[in-house]
Amino acid sequence: MTTYQKEFIEVMCKKFRSKEIVKLLEILMSSGVVDDTMLKVFVIRKFVFSEASNGNSKLNAMWKATEHFCCSYEYVRKCIYYYKDVDHNIL
Repeated sequence: MTTYQKEFIEVMCKKFRSKEIVKLLEILMSSGVVDDTMLKVFVIRKFVFSEASNGNSKLNAMWKATEHFCCSYEYVRKCIYYYKDVDHNIL
């Protein structure tokens, strides 16, 4: 499992508080039902806005995301500013 998938499962478990959801999500992700690109965008947006709401600046939160997910700043920036239709507040 990728870091993004693990983070997504963690977010879902916090929301639904069920261990059965882990198995369901693993099946959905391994079967290709969940779009990996949108999953990455969702998780990065969730991470950045969560960090920003905890008192960090948005810029620092974006840099933290690059370290946490081992990706480029440009990718994080794209997730934040290009994919505005992915709602990080849904959960």
